[in-house]
Amino acid sequence: MELWTVLVPLGKFSAYVLSLLMVGTGLFILHFKSMLSPATFTYCRKLIFQSSLAGLMVAPLLFLLVAGNLGGDLASTIDPLMISIAFSSKAGQAVLVLFFGFILVSFWGYFLPKQNWTIVIAGFSCILISFSVYGHSTINGYTSQLLIVLHLLAISYWVGSFFPLRYSTYRDIEEENLFQIAHKFGIYAVYYILVLLVAGVSLGTILVGSLNGLLYSTYGQVFLLKLSLVSILLGTGAMNKFKLVPNLQSNGKANAVKLRKSIGREIIILAFILVISSIVSTSIEPPY
Repeated sequence: MELWTVLVPLGKFSAYVLSLLMVGTGLFILHFKSMLSPATFTYCRKLIFQSSLAGLMVAPLLFLLVAGNLGGDLASTIDPLMISIAFSSKAGQAVLVLFFGFILVSFWGYFLPKQNWTIVIAGFSCILISFSVYGHSTINGYTSQLLIVLHLLAISYWVGSFFPLRYSTYRDIEEENLFQIAHKFGIYAVYYILVLLVAGVSLGTILVGSLNGLLYSTYGQVFLLKLSLVSILLGTGAMNKFKLVPNLQSNGKANAVKLRKSIGREIIILAFILVISSIVSTSIEPPY
């Protein structure tokens, strides 16, 4: 097994987690700001800022992996020639766009008033776009690139909401407006699920080209595995919406614990989905 078979997907996984966590937590604030307690609002801001700082460390490492992958050995990661080639490659440019997005979010988190969302939205946009300028998402031009951005935006809604919701379950249920937020989360989730499924299935169809490609190619089979995990995730979310969330009104504390455990399971499923996405986007070629 080549070194890059492990390092490149691992780097991509780290980028996915940090990027979707930041964008999703930003969406969580935008959707629920008026209902968030001061403690949870501060927690969300710290989550965004700390993720952006971690991203400023991960992105340069990703860029060095691009140089190393181009050269074919570990020494190439610090070879000036390979690094200069990486700057002109699409893979390297994608990482630079990602890095710039992390810089904008960090700048917002440290220097600007948190009411000013212009810079941070620009940062989020750069981060999402960075995943569309290189790799399989460029196969059908702007159509597939737009689909991957929409797909990631929808996934980020889930990734970024889990940690604030889980944090709220440890605090006073009434003060946190947990029932109201969880109820509205489920309403918004319906629209994000539609975007997630339509964009994901459309992108998958474009990449594999046919039903046979979906069923009999390695790429298609891994895609179907990912889709199965997404279905489990959505099923768990539906159970929360129709069973756990309504019960928060009658027996808040006990059901908050159940909700926390359910969110923990959903986080594990999401981690598997992102691992598969990292492998698919870096190590498996679609049947063009």
